[in-house]
Amino acid sequence: MIGSIPKSMVAVTLLFFVLLQLPGSMAIAQAINVLQPKSAITFAFVSADDGARGSTMTLQELQQAQKKSEEIAEPLRIHAAGEPSPALKYRLYPARWELQPGSAVLHYTRAQILFLQLPKETQIQWQMWYGEDKTPTDDELANAVVSLQQIFNELHNLAQSEDLTWDHRIRDLRGPEVYAYLLPDVQEARSMARLLRLKIKHQLKQKDFDGAISAISDGMRLAEFVGQGETVIQKLVGIAIMAMMRECIVETISTAGSPNLYWALASVPQPLIDMREAVLWELGNIQNVLPALKEAETANWSDAEAAKKWTSLVADLGTLGAGDQVDGISVQLVLAIAGVMHVDAARERLLTRGVSEERLAKMPVLQIVLLDASQELKNFGDELGKGHLLPASISKSLLERENGEYEDWIRQHRTTSVGAAIGGLLFPAVRQARTAETRTLMNHNRLMTLEAIRMHAAEHSGELPKSLAELNPAPAMPDPTSGQGFEYSIESTDEQKTIVLKAAEPLNWKQNQEFRATLVK
Repeated sequence: MIGSIPKSMVAVTLLFFVLLQLPGSMAIAQAINVLQPKSAITFAFVSADDGARGSTMTLQELQQAQKKSEEIAEPLRIHAAGEPSPALKYRLYPARWELQPGSAVLHYTRAQILFLQLPKETQIQWQMWYGEDKTPTDDELANAVVSLQQIFNELHNLAQSEDLTWDHRIRDLRGPEVYAYLLPDVQEARSMARLLRLKIKHQLKQKDFDGAISAISDGMRLAEFVGQGETVIQKLVGIAIMAMMRECIVETISTAGSPNLYWALASVPQPLIDMREAVLWELGNIQNVLPALKEAETANWSDAEAAKKWTSLVADLGTLGAGDQVDGISVQLVLAIAGVMHVDAARERLLTRGVSEERLAKMPVLQIVLLDASQELKNFGDELGKGHLLPASISKSLLERENGEYEDWIRQHRTTSVGAAIGGLLFPAVRQARTAETRTLMNHNRLMTLEAIRMHAAEHSGELPKSLAELNPAPAMPDPTSGQGFEYSIESTDEQKTIVLKAAEPLNWKQNQEFRATLVK
Protein backbone atom coordinates (compact mmCIF):
# COMPACT_ATOMS: atom_id res chain seq x y z
CA MET A 1 0.00 0.00 0.00
CA ILE A 2 2.69 2.48 0.94
CA GLY A 3 6.41 2.15 1.10
CA SER A 4 7.03 4.63 3.90
CA ILE A 5 5.36 7.42 5.79
CA PRO A 6 5.49 10.69 3.76
CA LYS A 7 8.42 12.96 4.50
CA SER A 8 6.25 16.05 4.32
CA MET A 9 4.93 15.55 7.86
CA VAL A 10 5.53 18.38 10.31
CA ALA A 11 7.68 17.38 13.29
CA VAL A 12 6.83 18.75 16.71
CA THR A 13 9.67 18.62 19.19
CA LEU A 14 8.08 17.43 22.41
CA LEU A 15 11.03 16.43 24.53
CA PHE A 16 11.50 19.65 26.48
CA PHE A 17 7.74 20.05 26.93
CA VAL A 18 7.39 16.46 28.15
CA LEU A 19 10.28 16.61 30.59
CA LEU A 20 8.83 19.73 32.19
CA GLN A 21 5.51 17.99 32.85
CA LEU A 22 6.64 14.57 34.08
CA PRO A 23 6.06 14.03 37.81
CA GLY A 24 9.55 12.75 38.51
CA SER A 25 12.62 10.87 37.42
CA MET A 26 10.93 7.50 38.06
CA ALA A 27 8.45 8.12 35.26
CA ILE A 28 11.31 8.97 32.91
CA ALA A 29 13.09 5.76 33.88
CA GLN A 30 9.92 3.72 33.25
CA ALA A 31 9.50 5.33 29.85
CA ILE A 32 13.10 4.72 28.83
CA ASN A 33 12.93 1.10 30.01
CA VAL A 34 10.37 0.24 27.33
CA LEU A 35 12.74 1.31 24.55
CA GLN A 36 14.58 -1.12 22.31
CA PRO A 37 17.39 0.07 20.04
CA LYS A 38 15.85 -1.51 16.92
CA SER A 39 12.49 0.16 17.38
CA ALA A 40 13.62 3.71 16.68
CA ILE A 41 11.17 5.73 14.65
CA THR A 42 10.99 9.20 13.27
CA PHE A 43 7.61 9.94 14.77
CA ALA A 44 6.16 13.14 13.37
CA PHE A 45 2.81 14.60 14.21
CA VAL A 46 0.95 15.51 11.05
CA SER A 47 -0.37 18.99 10.72
CA ALA A 48 -4.11 19.09 10.16
CA ASP A 49 -3.75 20.49 6.65
CA ASP A 50 -1.13 17.97 5.56
CA GLY A 51 -2.86 15.84 2.94
CA ALA A 52 0.03 13.40 2.56
CA ARG A 53 -1.26 10.67 4.84
CA GLY A 54 -1.26 6.95 4.31
CA SER A 55 -2.27 5.56 0.97
CA THR A 56 -3.40 8.92 -0.39
CA MET A 57 0.12 9.52 -1.67
CA THR A 58 -1.07 7.93 -4.90
CA LEU A 59 -4.05 10.25 -4.96
CA GLN A 60 -1.71 13.22 -4.62
CA GLU A 61 0.45 11.92 -7.44
CA LEU A 62 -2.61 11.62 -9.62
CA GLN A 63 -3.76 15.10 -8.67
CA GLN A 64 -0.33 16.58 -9.33
CA ALA A 65 -0.26 14.90 -12.73
CA GLN A 66 -3.38 16.88 -13.63
CA LYS A 67 -2.34 20.52 -13.30
CA LYS A 68 -5.09 22.61 -11.86
CA SER A 69 -5.43 25.72 -13.92
CA GLU A 70 -7.60 28.77 -14.19
CA GLU A 71 -7.22 28.61 -17.96
CA ILE A 72 -10.22 27.41 -19.93
CA ALA A 73 -9.51 24.59 -22.38
CA GLU A 74 -10.03 25.01 -26.10
CA PRO A 75 -13.54 23.93 -27.15
CA LEU A 76 -14.03 20.46 -28.53
CA ARG A 77 -15.29 20.40 -32.12
CA ILE A 78 -18.33 18.17 -32.49
CA HIS A 79 -20.99 17.32 -35.06
CA ALA A 80 -24.64 16.50 -34.58
CA ALA A 81 -25.20 12.74 -34.29
CA GLY A 82 -28.55 11.01 -34.03
CA GLU A 83 -29.51 7.99 -31.99
CA PRO A 84 -27.98 4.77 -33.38
CA SER A 85 -30.25 2.17 -34.94
CA PRO A 86 -30.83 -0.04 -33.13
CA ALA A 87 -30.50 2.27 -30.13
CA LEU A 88 -28.23 -0.11 -28.18
CA LYS A 89 -25.95 -0.90 -31.12
CA TYR A 90 -22.91 0.33 -29.17
CA ARG A 91 -21.84 -0.48 -25.62
CA LEU A 92 -18.92 0.77 -23.54
CA TYR A 93 -19.41 -2.10 -21.10
CA PRO A 94 -20.18 -5.69 -22.12
CA ALA A 95 -23.59 -7.19 -21.47
CA ARG A 96 -23.50 -9.90 -18.82
CA TRP A 97 -25.07 -12.44 -21.18
CA GLU A 98 -22.23 -11.90 -23.67
CA LEU A 99 -19.45 -12.80 -21.22
CA GLN A 100 -17.45 -15.97 -21.72
CA PRO A 101 -16.34 -18.62 -19.19
CA GLY A 102 -12.87 -17.99 -17.82
CA SER A 103 -10.78 -16.00 -15.36
CA ALA A 104 -9.69 -12.41 -16.02
CA VAL A 105 -6.57 -12.98 -13.89
CA LEU A 106 -5.22 -15.46 -16.44
CA HIS A 107 -5.52 -13.01 -19.31
CA TYR A 108 -4.16 -10.10 -17.28
CA THR A 109 -1.11 -12.14 -16.30
CA ARG A 110 -0.50 -13.18 -19.90
CA ALA A 111 -0.83 -9.57 -21.09
CA GLN A 112 1.73 -8.42 -18.52
CA ILE A 113 4.20 -11.17 -19.43
CA LEU A 114 3.88 -10.36 -23.13
CA PHE A 115 4.47 -6.68 -22.39
CA LEU A 116 7.54 -7.35 -20.24
CA GLN A 117 9.04 -9.47 -23.04
CA LEU A 118 9.10 -6.45 -25.33
CA PRO A 119 12.42 -4.57 -25.70
CA LYS A 120 12.78 -1.88 -23.04
CA GLU A 121 13.49 0.82 -25.61
CA THR A 122 10.23 -0.05 -27.37
CA GLN A 123 8.29 0.28 -24.14
CA ILE A 124 9.88 3.68 -23.50
CA GLN A 125 9.10 4.84 -27.02
CA TRP A 126 5.42 3.98 -26.63
CA GLN A 127 5.32 5.79 -23.29
CA MET A 128 6.66 8.88 -25.10
CA TRP A 129 3.94 8.54 -27.71
CA TYR A 130 1.36 8.51 -24.95
CA GLY A 131 2.63 11.87 -23.72
CA GLU A 132 3.40 15.01 -25.65
CA ASP A 133 7.11 14.40 -26.30
CA LYS A 134 6.70 12.82 -29.72
CA THR A 135 3.81 12.20 -32.07
CA PRO A 136 4.15 8.96 -34.05
CA THR A 137 3.56 8.90 -37.78
CA ASP A 138 0.54 6.99 -39.02
CA ASP A 139 2.80 4.15 -40.16
CA GLU A 140 4.63 4.00 -36.82
CA LEU A 141 1.34 3.87 -34.97
CA ALA A 142 -0.08 1.20 -37.28
CA ASN A 143 3.04 -0.97 -36.93
CA ALA A 144 2.96 -0.65 -33.14
CA VAL A 145 -0.69 -1.71 -33.00
CA VAL A 146 0.02 -4.75 -35.17
CA SER A 147 2.96 -5.78 -32.98
CA LEU A 148 0.80 -5.49 -29.85
CA GLN A 149 -2.08 -7.58 -31.15
CA GLN A 150 -1.42 -10.49 -28.77
CA ILE A 151 -1.61 -8.16 -25.78
CA PHE A 152 -4.81 -6.60 -27.11
CA ASN A 153 -6.30 -10.07 -27.54
CA GLU A 154 -5.56 -10.89 -23.90
CA LEU A 155 -7.05 -7.59 -22.69
CA HIS A 156 -10.18 -8.25 -24.75
CA ASN A 157 -10.44 -11.76 -23.32
CA LEU A 158 -10.05 -10.25 -19.85
CA ALA A 159 -12.94 -7.89 -20.58
CA GLN A 160 -15.12 -10.76 -21.77
CA SER A 161 -14.36 -13.04 -18.81
CA GLU A 162 -17.23 -14.05 -16.54
CA ASP A 163 -14.88 -14.30 -13.56
CA LEU A 164 -13.47 -10.83 -13.01
CA THR A 165 -12.38 -11.40 -9.41
CA TRP A 166 -8.86 -10.35 -8.41
CA ASP A 167 -8.41 -10.46 -4.68
CA HIS A 168 -5.06 -9.79 -3.00
CA ARG A 169 -6.70 -10.36 0.40
CA ILE A 170 -4.73 -7.55 1.99
CA ARG A 171 -7.36 -7.61 4.73
CA ASP A 172 -5.74 -10.82 6.01
CA LEU A 173 -2.39 -9.12 6.69
CA ARG A 174 -1.41 -7.90 10.14
CA GLY A 175 1.15 -5.44 11.45
CA PRO A 176 3.29 -3.14 9.27
CA GLU A 177 2.97 -5.68 6.44
CA VAL A 178 -0.39 -4.09 5.68
CA TYR A 179 1.32 -0.85 4.59
CA ALA A 180 4.48 -2.51 3.29
CA TYR A 181 2.59 -4.74 0.85
CA LEU A 182 3.56 -3.67 -2.65
CA LEU A 183 1.20 -3.64 -5.63
CA PRO A 184 3.40 -3.53 -8.76
CA ASP A 185 0.91 -5.67 -10.66
CA VAL A 186 -1.79 -3.09 -9.97
CA GLN A 187 0.38 -0.13 -10.97
CA GLU A 188 1.37 -1.89 -14.20
CA ALA A 189 -2.28 -1.87 -15.29
CA ARG A 190 -1.81 1.74 -16.34
CA SER A 191 0.75 0.60 -18.91
CA MET A 192 -1.87 -1.75 -20.34
CA ALA A 193 -4.34 1.14 -20.53
CA ARG A 194 -1.78 3.30 -22.35
CA LEU A 195 -1.36 0.58 -24.96
CA LEU A 196 -5.12 0.54 -25.44
CA ARG A 197 -4.97 4.29 -26.01
CA LEU A 198 -2.49 3.77 -28.83
CA LYS A 199 -4.83 1.24 -30.41
CA ILE A 200 -7.84 3.55 -30.06
CA LYS A 201 -5.90 6.48 -31.54
CA HIS A 202 -5.03 4.33 -34.57
CA GLN A 203 -8.61 3.11 -34.96
CA LEU A 204 -9.98 6.64 -34.87
CA LYS A 205 -7.52 7.69 -37.57
CA GLN A 206 -8.94 4.85 -39.67
CA LYS A 207 -12.54 5.88 -38.76
CA ASP A 208 -12.93 2.40 -37.28
CA PHE A 209 -15.48 3.50 -34.70
CA ASP A 210 -16.68 -0.02 -33.94
CA GLY A 211 -13.12 -1.08 -33.11
CA ALA A 212 -12.41 2.03 -31.04
CA ILE A 213 -15.61 1.61 -29.00
CA SER A 214 -14.80 -2.06 -28.40
CA ALA A 215 -11.28 -1.15 -27.20
CA ILE A 216 -12.67 1.53 -24.86
CA SER A 217 -15.03 -1.10 -23.45
CA ASP A 218 -12.00 -3.33 -22.82
CA GLY A 219 -10.38 -0.43 -20.97
CA MET A 220 -13.47 0.07 -18.81
CA ARG A 221 -13.40 -3.56 -17.77
CA LEU A 222 -9.67 -3.30 -17.05
CA ALA A 223 -10.42 -0.32 -14.79
CA GLU A 224 -13.12 -2.30 -12.99
CA PHE A 225 -10.79 -5.32 -12.68
CA VAL A 226 -8.06 -3.25 -11.01
CA GLY A 227 -10.43 -1.06 -9.01
CA GLN A 228 -12.22 -3.91 -7.25
CA GLY A 229 -9.41 -4.16 -4.67
CA GLU A 230 -9.97 -3.26 -1.04
CA THR A 231 -7.40 -0.45 -0.78
CA VAL A 232 -7.73 3.19 -1.77
CA ILE A 233 -4.71 2.81 -4.05
CA GLN A 234 -6.35 0.06 -6.10
CA LYS A 235 -9.47 2.17 -6.47
CA LEU A 236 -7.42 5.18 -7.56
CA VAL A 237 -5.50 3.23 -10.19
CA GLY A 238 -8.83 2.00 -11.54
CA ILE A 239 -10.14 5.57 -11.60
CA ALA A 240 -6.97 6.70 -13.41
CA ILE A 241 -7.61 4.08 -16.11
CA MET A 242 -11.22 5.25 -16.38
CA ALA A 243 -9.89 8.78 -16.92
CA MET A 244 -7.73 7.52 -19.80
CA MET A 245 -10.76 5.84 -21.37
CA ARG A 246 -12.81 9.00 -20.87
CA GLU A 247 -10.19 10.92 -22.86
CA CYS A 248 -10.58 8.31 -25.59
CA ILE A 249 -14.35 8.81 -25.54
CA VAL A 250 -13.84 12.56 -25.93
CA GLU A 251 -11.49 11.92 -28.87
CA THR A 252 -14.10 9.63 -30.40
CA ILE A 253 -16.91 12.17 -30.03
CA SER A 254 -14.74 14.88 -31.62
CA THR A 255 -13.91 12.72 -34.65
CA ALA A 256 -16.07 13.54 -37.66
CA GLY A 257 -18.55 10.75 -38.36
CA SER A 258 -18.58 9.46 -34.79
CA PRO A 259 -21.80 7.70 -33.78
CA ASN A 260 -23.74 9.03 -30.82
CA LEU A 261 -22.53 7.37 -27.60
CA TYR A 262 -25.33 8.39 -25.23
CA TRP A 263 -26.69 4.89 -24.71
CA ALA A 264 -23.19 3.38 -24.90
CA LEU A 265 -22.21 5.57 -21.96
CA ALA A 266 -25.43 4.65 -20.18
CA SER A 267 -24.41 0.97 -20.38
CA VAL A 268 -21.50 1.55 -17.96
CA PRO A 269 -22.53 0.72 -14.36
CA GLN A 270 -22.22 3.66 -11.96
CA PRO A 271 -20.19 3.91 -9.93
CA LEU A 272 -18.01 1.44 -11.77
CA ILE A 273 -15.47 1.84 -8.95
CA ASP A 274 -17.01 2.39 -5.54
CA MET A 275 -14.64 4.12 -3.13
CA ARG A 276 -16.81 3.73 -0.04
CA GLU A 277 -15.73 0.28 1.16
CA ALA A 278 -12.03 1.07 0.64
CA VAL A 279 -12.36 4.26 2.68
CA LEU A 280 -14.21 2.48 5.49
CA TRP A 281 -11.74 -0.42 5.46
CA GLU A 282 -8.68 1.83 5.68
CA LEU A 283 -10.22 3.95 8.43
CA GLY A 284 -10.98 0.84 10.46
CA ASN A 285 -7.78 -1.00 9.69
CA ILE A 286 -5.33 0.69 12.07
CA GLN A 287 -5.96 -1.97 14.73
CA ASN A 288 -4.74 -4.58 12.24
CA VAL A 289 -1.68 -2.48 11.46
CA LEU A 290 -0.97 -1.99 15.18
CA PRO A 291 -2.28 -5.17 16.89
CA ALA A 292 -1.37 -3.90 20.38
CA LEU A 293 -4.29 -1.46 20.13
CA LYS A 294 -6.82 -4.23 19.63
CA GLU A 295 -5.30 -6.42 22.31
CA ALA A 296 -5.52 -3.58 24.84
CA GLU A 297 -9.33 -3.75 24.62
CA THR A 298 -9.63 -7.12 26.38
CA ALA A 299 -6.23 -8.11 27.79
CA ASN A 300 -5.27 -8.30 31.47
CA TRP A 301 -1.64 -7.27 31.19
CA SER A 302 0.96 -6.96 33.87
CA ASP A 303 3.18 -3.88 33.87
CA ALA A 304 5.88 -5.87 32.10
CA GLU A 305 3.47 -7.18 29.46
CA ALA A 306 2.07 -3.70 28.83
CA ALA A 307 5.59 -2.34 28.43
CA LYS A 308 6.35 -5.11 25.94
CA LYS A 309 3.20 -4.32 23.94
CA TRP A 310 4.05 -0.62 23.95
CA THR A 311 7.52 -1.41 22.66
CA SER A 312 5.92 -3.54 19.95
CA LEU A 313 3.71 -0.65 18.88
CA VAL A 314 6.68 1.74 18.75
CA ALA A 315 8.61 -0.84 16.72
CA ASP A 316 5.70 -1.27 14.28
CA LEU A 317 5.49 2.49 13.80
CA GLY A 318 9.26 2.50 13.32
CA THR A 319 8.86 0.06 10.44
CA LEU A 320 6.54 2.57 8.80
CA GLY A 321 8.74 5.60 9.57
CA ALA A 322 11.41 7.37 7.57
CA GLY A 323 14.28 7.60 10.09
CA ASP A 324 15.45 7.66 13.68
CA GLN A 325 15.48 11.37 14.48
CA VAL A 326 13.73 14.66 13.84
CA ASP A 327 15.82 17.79 14.26
CA GLY A 328 18.54 15.69 15.90
CA ILE A 329 16.25 14.34 18.65
CA SER A 330 15.30 10.69 19.07
CA VAL A 331 11.57 10.83 18.53
CA GLN A 332 11.25 7.22 19.64
CA LEU A 333 12.30 8.48 23.05
CA VAL A 334 9.83 11.35 22.76
CA LEU A 335 7.00 8.94 21.94
CA ALA A 336 7.84 6.63 24.81
CA ILE A 337 7.95 9.47 27.33
CA ALA A 338 4.80 10.97 25.85
CA GLY A 339 2.97 7.68 26.50
CA VAL A 340 3.53 8.12 30.23
CA MET A 341 2.53 11.77 30.09
CA HIS A 342 -0.77 10.96 28.33
CA VAL A 343 -2.15 8.66 31.01
CA ASP A 344 -4.19 11.24 32.97
CA ALA A 345 -5.90 12.61 29.88
CA ALA A 346 -6.45 9.06 28.60
CA ARG A 347 -8.02 7.97 31.89
CA GLU A 348 -10.44 10.92 31.84
CA ARG A 349 -11.55 10.14 28.29
CA LEU A 350 -12.09 6.47 29.12
CA LEU A 351 -14.17 7.34 32.18
CA THR A 352 -16.29 9.63 30.01
CA ARG A 353 -16.86 6.76 27.58
CA GLY A 354 -18.10 4.50 30.36
CA VAL A 355 -15.03 2.48 31.30
CA SER A 356 -15.27 1.83 35.04
CA GLU A 357 -12.84 3.28 37.56
CA GLU A 358 -12.41 -0.21 38.99
CA ARG A 359 -11.26 -1.61 35.66
CA LEU A 360 -8.87 1.27 35.05
CA ALA A 361 -7.38 0.89 38.54
CA LYS A 362 -6.25 -2.63 37.62
CA MET A 363 -4.65 -1.59 34.34
CA PRO A 364 -0.99 -0.77 33.78
CA VAL A 365 -0.41 2.85 32.78
CA LEU A 366 0.60 1.97 29.24
CA GLN A 367 -2.46 -0.23 28.70
CA ILE A 368 -4.68 2.72 29.66
CA VAL A 369 -2.93 4.83 27.03
CA LEU A 370 -3.29 2.11 24.38
CA LEU A 371 -6.94 1.43 25.23
CA ASP A 372 -7.73 5.12 24.95
CA ALA A 373 -5.90 5.33 21.62
CA SER A 374 -7.80 2.31 20.30
CA GLN A 375 -11.19 3.75 21.22
CA GLU A 376 -10.38 7.22 19.91
CA LEU A 377 -9.24 5.81 16.59
CA LYS A 378 -12.37 3.69 16.24
CA ASN A 379 -14.63 6.61 17.11
CA PHE A 380 -13.00 9.04 14.72
CA GLY A 381 -12.71 6.38 12.01
CA ASP A 382 -16.48 5.89 12.15
CA GLU A 383 -17.12 9.63 12.22
CA LEU A 384 -14.92 10.19 9.18
CA GLY A 385 -16.41 7.23 7.36
CA LYS A 386 -20.15 7.38 7.95
CA GLY A 387 -20.81 10.17 5.46
CA HIS A 388 -19.34 8.05 2.68
CA LEU A 389 -22.39 5.79 2.89
CA LEU A 390 -24.51 8.65 1.53
CA PRO A 391 -24.74 9.95 -2.06
CA ALA A 392 -22.17 12.62 -2.87
CA SER A 393 -24.72 15.38 -3.44
CA ILE A 394 -26.11 15.13 0.11
CA SER A 395 -23.00 14.02 1.99
CA LYS A 396 -20.77 17.00 1.19
CA SER A 397 -21.68 19.14 4.20
CA LEU A 398 -21.49 16.16 6.56
CA LEU A 399 -18.09 15.09 5.24
CA GLU A 400 -16.75 18.63 5.52
CA ARG A 401 -18.00 18.95 9.09
CA GLU A 402 -16.60 15.59 10.18
CA ASN A 403 -13.30 16.26 8.46
CA GLY A 404 -13.09 19.65 10.18
CA GLU A 405 -13.74 18.07 13.57
CA TYR A 406 -11.07 15.47 12.83
CA GLU A 407 -8.53 18.15 11.92
CA ASP A 408 -9.40 20.05 15.10
CA TRP A 409 -8.87 16.85 17.08
CA ILE A 410 -5.43 16.40 15.55
CA ARG A 411 -4.46 20.01 16.26
CA GLN A 412 -5.75 20.08 19.82
CA HIS A 413 -4.71 16.63 21.03
CA ARG A 414 -1.66 15.55 19.08
CA THR A 415 0.50 16.31 22.13
CA THR A 416 -1.91 14.78 24.67
CA SER A 417 -3.30 11.76 22.83
CA VAL A 418 -1.49 8.81 21.31
CA GLY A 419 -4.64 8.14 19.28
CA ALA A 420 -4.51 11.60 17.71
CA ALA A 421 -0.82 11.17 16.94
CA ILE A 422 -1.36 7.79 15.26
CA GLY A 423 -4.48 8.97 13.44
CA GLY A 424 -2.65 11.96 12.03
CA LEU A 425 0.09 9.66 10.84
CA LEU A 426 -1.94 6.82 9.32
CA PHE A 427 -5.51 7.90 8.58
CA PRO A 428 -6.00 8.38 4.82
CA ALA A 429 -7.24 11.71 3.48
CA VAL A 430 -10.65 10.22 2.81
CA ARG A 431 -12.36 13.38 1.61
CA GLN A 432 -10.01 13.64 -1.36
CA ALA A 433 -10.48 9.94 -2.14
CA ARG A 434 -14.26 10.30 -2.35
CA THR A 435 -13.84 13.43 -4.47
CA ALA A 436 -11.97 11.36 -7.08
CA GLU A 437 -14.95 9.01 -7.37
CA THR A 438 -17.49 11.85 -7.52
CA ARG A 439 -15.60 13.75 -10.22
CA THR A 440 -15.36 10.57 -12.29
CA LEU A 441 -19.15 10.25 -12.20
CA MET A 442 -19.53 13.97 -12.90
CA ASN A 443 -17.40 13.74 -16.05
CA HIS A 444 -19.31 10.66 -17.17
CA ASN A 445 -22.70 12.33 -16.71
CA ARG A 446 -21.51 15.45 -18.50
CA LEU A 447 -20.42 13.43 -21.51
CA MET A 448 -23.84 11.79 -21.57
CA THR A 449 -25.43 15.24 -21.49
CA LEU A 450 -23.21 16.35 -24.37
CA GLU A 451 -24.31 13.31 -26.36
CA ALA A 452 -27.95 14.14 -25.57
CA ILE A 453 -27.29 17.59 -27.05
CA ARG A 454 -25.69 16.07 -30.17
CA MET A 455 -28.72 13.81 -30.50
CA HIS A 456 -31.09 16.75 -30.09
CA ALA A 457 -29.24 18.74 -32.76
CA ALA A 458 -29.49 15.83 -35.19
CA GLU A 459 -33.24 15.57 -34.58
CA HIS A 460 -33.84 19.34 -34.87
CA SER A 461 -31.96 20.36 -38.02
CA GLY A 462 -28.79 21.31 -36.18
CA GLU A 463 -30.49 23.55 -33.64
CA LEU A 464 -29.36 23.50 -30.03
CA PRO A 465 -31.86 23.40 -27.16
CA LYS A 466 -32.45 26.65 -25.30
CA SER A 467 -32.26 24.73 -22.03
CA LEU A 468 -31.41 21.20 -20.97
CA ALA A 469 -35.06 20.68 -20.09
CA GLU A 470 -35.87 20.92 -23.82
CA LEU A 471 -33.59 18.03 -24.75
CA ASN A 472 -35.31 15.46 -26.92
CA PRO A 473 -35.26 12.48 -27.35
CA ALA A 474 -32.66 11.74 -24.61
CA PRO A 475 -32.63 13.52 -21.23
CA ALA A 476 -29.72 15.35 -19.59
CA MET A 477 -27.93 13.72 -16.69
CA PRO A 478 -27.52 15.42 -13.29
CA ASP A 479 -24.33 16.84 -11.84
CA PRO A 480 -23.57 14.49 -8.90
CA THR A 481 -21.58 17.17 -7.10
CA SER A 482 -24.74 19.24 -6.66
CA GLY A 483 -27.62 16.85 -7.31
CA GLN A 484 -28.91 19.39 -9.85
CA GLY A 485 -28.50 19.78 -13.58
CA PHE A 486 -25.32 21.09 -15.17
CA GLU A 487 -25.22 24.82 -15.83
CA TYR A 488 -25.86 25.14 -19.55
CA SER A 489 -25.18 28.09 -21.82
CA ILE A 490 -24.47 28.83 -25.48
CA GLU A 491 -21.81 31.24 -26.73
CA SER A 492 -22.37 32.47 -30.30
CA THR A 493 -19.48 33.92 -32.31
CA ASP A 494 -18.90 34.15 -36.08
CA GLU A 495 -21.84 31.90 -36.88
CA GLN A 496 -20.52 29.24 -34.52
CA LYS A 497 -22.22 28.09 -31.38
CA THR A 498 -20.19 26.85 -28.44
CA ILE A 499 -21.87 24.73 -25.79
CA VAL A 500 -20.75 25.31 -22.20
CA LEU A 501 -21.57 22.68 -19.57
CA LYS A 502 -20.43 23.81 -16.14
CA ALA A 503 -20.35 21.65 -13.02
CA ALA A 504 -20.71 22.92 -9.47
CA GLU A 505 -17.14 21.79 -8.71
CA PRO A 506 -14.12 21.88 -8.71
CA LEU A 507 -13.96 25.63 -8.26
CA ASN A 508 -10.14 25.65 -8.41
CA TRP A 509 -9.86 23.72 -11.67
CA LYS A 510 -11.61 25.55 -14.51
CA GLN A 511 -10.61 23.02 -17.14
CA ASN A 512 -12.46 20.33 -15.24
CA GLN A 513 -15.34 22.47 -14.03
CA GLU A 514 -16.23 23.80 -17.48
CA PHE A 515 -16.59 21.68 -20.61
CA ARG A 516 -16.85 23.51 -23.92
CA ALA A 517 -17.75 22.13 -27.34
CA THR A 518 -18.35 23.95 -30.62
CA LEU A 519 -21.04 22.49 -32.87
CA VAL A 520 -19.75 22.26 -36.44
CA LYS A 521 -22.44 22.32 -39.12
